[in-house]
Amino acid sequence: MFNRLYCFSLLVLLAGCGSAEAQRDELEVSPTWGTVTVKGKPVAGITVIFFPEGQTKGQGGRGTTDDTGQFMIKYQDGRDGVPQGNYKVLFEHFVMPDGSKVPESEFPADVGAINQLPHQFSNFGTSPFKAEVPQGGTSDLEFDLK
Repeated sequence: MFNRLYCFSLLVLLAGCGSAEAQRDELEVSPTWGTVTVKGKPVAGITVIFFPEGQTKGQGGRGTTDDTGQFMIKYQDGRDGVPQGNYKVLFEHFVMPDGSKVPESEFPADVGAINQLPHQFSNFGTSPFKAEVPQGGTSDLEFDLK
């Protein structure tokens, strides 16, 4: 009897642990792509951050521009895209004081990195940029930071 109770308790405990996949929230995400330019020119390494606004569910997401200025937003749990809804969009472009790239293993604040973009673009209260992500996603978002 003790063995059966022990085995049953162990199964219940293991079922509660689950895999990383089971730990994700159940919100459906939609692919979200776009382009960022600075005064009309693409810049690599700009971090694009989507914060949900209003009734939009979820935690938002982030992505980084490539050499052509294109980015893809990843949800906070690593999936490609974000839930449909409205987002405030922020931008950061940190570089080392000598202008070199911040090492991937470092946090910008820990190594004295400097944001190359005006503060208004990285501040939730002053960023003028917004995005709407429809069900099914979008690939035509364009942001020109002037």
